[in-house]
Amino acid sequence: MRIGNLGRRFGLMAAMATLAVGATQDLAQATSPRAAENKMVLVARQDPGTLDYVKSNLTALRLWIPANVVEPLIYFNKDGSVSPGVAESWEISEDKRVYTFTIRQAKFSDGSPVTTDDVVYSLETMSKSPVVQNAAAYAAVTSIEKLDDRKVRVTLSRPSQGFWAGMGSVSGLIQPKAAAGGIATNPIGTGPYKLVSYTTNSSLEFTANENYWGEAPAVKNVSVRIITDGTAGLNAMEAGEVDSLPVITIDLWEQLMRRGLDKKFSLVTYPQIGEPTYAVVNQKLDPELRQTIARTLDRQQYNDAFGASWGAQNTCTFALPNQPWYSPANEETCPYPFDMEGAMATVAEKGYGSKPLEYASLSDVPDLLLPADIMVPTLQAAGFNITRNAMDLARYAQTIFQGRPPQFDVTVMSGDAGPDQFVCPDESKAGWSTYCSAEYTKAIADADQALTQEDYVAKMKEAAAILRKDAVIIPLIAKNGVGLFDPDLKGFREPRVAVAIELAPLHW
Repeated sequence: MRIGNLGRRFGLMAAMATLAVGATQDLAQATSPRAAENKMVLVARQDPGTLDYVKSNLTALRLWIPANVVEPLIYFNKDGSVSPGVAESWEISEDKRVYTFTIRQAKFSDGSPVTTDDVVYSLETMSKSPVVQNAAAYAAVTSIEKLDDRKVRVTLSRPSQGFWAGMGSVSGLIQPKAAAGGIATNPIGTGPYKLVSYTTNSSLEFTANENYWGEAPAVKNVSVRIITDGTAGLNAMEAGEVDSLPVITIDLWEQLMRRGLDKKFSLVTYPQIGEPTYAVVNQKLDPELRQTIARTLDRQQYNDAFGASWGAQNTCTFALPNQPWYSPANEETCPYPFDMEGAMATVAEKGYGSKPLEYASLSDVPDLLLPADIMVPTLQAAGFNITRNAMDLARYAQTIFQGRPPQFDVTVMSGDAGPDQFVCPDESKAGWSTYCSAEYTKAIADADQALTQEDYVAKMKEAAAILRKDAVIIPLIAKNGVGLFDPDLKGFREPRVAVAIELAPLHW
């Protein structure tokens, strides 16, 4: 869980081999030795640290647990239609303020029955999640109540597009109340797989959930190996040790093309793993100083650094190309376009060089190392007195995500394109980005209440303009999702929940 027409915009990528969804081939002809055993091994680039999706929104977690182990109430399909999840049916009142879900008669992977008490607990827990994106779906919710053994009713104070969307995302994931204490290491759900084990910095092991309410997954056992070194992951793929790198970060795009891996394996592109890469400037800094930092950012330089311009667009809008309020970088959508000479003059005139600034940099996330390598010396060349503080993901999470207020002046980020993560109704509870704008918060709220798609898009464009103007969140590029699969591993489909790599459809 986004980039709709990116394939049309980048013809080169569309011309590459894509992973077909076809009939199962003769296992004797499959290239992977695991095909005969009906197993598969995939690669993850990051260790999630925790599997508690209520409290963590790291991509490294959301890739594997949602949809595979824990399911939402509903699923949104690529064409916009809705399919049942934990809820087998639903009713929505005419004024779009009352939602009644009928919960299917199913079991969790631990064998316990799914109850309406579990559903109420799950939704109430998510409504209090410290992850802004999780809780945002419940902004308009006034009550969540059990009607009987099969029905749950959610009442809203106003219409909310965000609530309905949230029920098909991480915000709508359903867990058993009795097992909630073990969610960090052993999340339990109704999905097609259950987690066998999670070994920090090593692997996640899954097996088919014998209690799954739907069609059993084609491949029974799945191993996700955590290989943080991207080149090592590509080497393992080429050596036949693994069957897929479903997420190939932008820093490896040039290498995979140079090595011809796009020809040897099935290269897929998909919008849901696409992410904006953006600079973040602490809002405590003077607005004109923030604007001056924005003018040092040459978006094309960041795009060129990854050697695969077919997979990314320069943009000043915090969004992805499938979101209707998105726009590529242009004079109208970039309030502070690249102007190094002008930035240098402002730094000298305002004396910004006398203020020490700290640049928080990730040391173990490759696709954020390259932007930092460009950004820090550029800011120094402009005259800013900026020092780079490199840290691993665990320490970075404590500093940026958990620190209140976060302890940094400038950083670079890549992640979910959800605009509601910057909503801040209470300045004392400003999120990790430090951004808190009453104007932006109201604009997002107005959009959420829109009754028509046209009105919604218009209001989201207004909100996007406010975010650009404030120069706290400064978008650089919008990236596409890229993955490599063994050519005999079929069935890949674009994620329906957040960025989750759905394992069940894959087959040999």
